[in-house]
Amino acid sequence: MGAVENIKDIADLVKKFNDIELNRRILNLENEVLDLSRDKRRGEERIEELERALKFNKELVLRDGFYWAEGDNTGFCTACWDAKHLAVHVKRLPLPVQSCRYQCPHCQALYALRNVGV
Repeated sequence: MGAVENIKDIADLVKKFNDIELNRRILNLENEVLDLSRDKRRGEERIEELERALKFNKELVLRDGFYWAEGDNTGFCTACWDAKHLAVHVKRLPLPVQSCRYQCPHCQALYALRNVGV
């Protein structure tokens, strides 16, 4: 049985004594426990998010001006990843073949590469 359930059981017992001040304090305690539970869950979600980012970061390789993940055929914006750990694929701009230009759709960073086979 969890803390919230225990507090609810105690609140039910207190109601039998009809003590308004004690009831109020139990309700405040219940709200505090709920807030702590929500904070704990947010912390757990943040930890999971950071663990995923750390794992992804270990898989990335800097090559030809972009970050690459194994099995992915489109590079990631180095500016977005280095600054905010956002994995944003760059988009190739339609220009002459001898000059490959890419742009990040998120931060609008431009990349001009020559003779890149992507």
